[in-house]
Amino acid sequence: MLNAYGLGAPVAARRIERGHVDENWIVETGQGRYFVKRRNPRRHQSSQIIQAQHDLITHLRQSGFPAPNLIPTSTGQSFLVLDGEVYEVGEVIEGDLFDHDRPEHLAAAAQMLGRYHLAVAGFRSPALAQHGPLYSPRNARAVLDRLCKVWQVGVDPDIGPLAQELEAQADGLAERFSAHGVLPHLVIHGDYYAGNLILQGDRIAGVVDYDKASWQPRVAELAEALIYFSSPRPGYLRHLVYPGVLEWEPFGRFLQGYARAITLEDAEIEALPDYIDCIWFSISLRRIVENHPNCPPEAKAALREVLDLGNWARAHASELVEVARKVRREEE
Repeated sequence: MLNAYGLGAPVAARRIERGHVDENWIVETGQGRYFVKRRNPRRHQSSQIIQAQHDLITHLRQSGFPAPNLIPTSTGQSFLVLDGEVYEVGEVIEGDLFDHDRPEHLAAAAQMLGRYHLAVAGFRSPALAQHGPLYSPRNARAVLDRLCKVWQVGVDPDIGPLAQELEAQADGLAERFSAHGVLPHLVIHGDYYAGNLILQGDRIAGVVDYDKASWQPRVAELAEALIYFSSPRPGYLRHLVYPGVLEWEPFGRFLQGYARAITLEDAEIEALPDYIDCIWFSISLRRIVENHPNCPPEAKAALREVLDLGNWARAHASELVEVARKVRREEE
């Protein structure tokens, strides 16, 4: 495969764990060390989408953002298709892993997300705007309907009342989302979490993995990041992908770091609690039904945890908004 890049024969290779879907390696040749990715063929991404992701990386690097430097093939292509497999090669970004116990890392991650949103604001790509919103009440209701169907909720007297409460939550989301109006959109990174940040000391030297980039509301990615970086560690929820409700200190600190790079609009601040609620609802139910195609013994406990997350988001919506407004005032 490396012959197509003119990088010489490999003399050493080490698989790395960064990334949960693709196969990633550090490969050493006589000319240097390189990051090699073999895309998972089950993702079914077209060449058009992959090229659009690479165009995004090029745009970011030209803007001074620390995206990875892709190495072209000998014919000038940014990726290689060989025997039905898709490969990418880039320069290795040296550094360390994100440390959740270091406040400096949290601040750096927050400010870097703001820098990303600034850098990407002028980038347009029809290929990355094909799939509609990641998070919406319609999508949330579709996940709930799927769960009710595969679990046969209608014939289970224990699960039925919980499903009705979840339906009421989905209806509430639809009502609140209808008041958002037009929110700023951009091409989000799509997977902004610790595993895709490479640090040198307290400085982020690289932000990698743009395979989930898509055209979405800016606040949707901020909500994703706040959920990830502000959740308790260790968590206390037993049945969900999420460990628990947000903790106020990291929530505020992340918003402060983000605000040093970019200013949220009023409509985005008002919409933030609803996006947090919608993400919790949609992803929690989707993972539950993916992991349990049949109704499991812990179904009631799992659905109660989903309800608890939604109840917390609504009960604390005004506080979430006020923290965001206060941070904006302090940074203006």
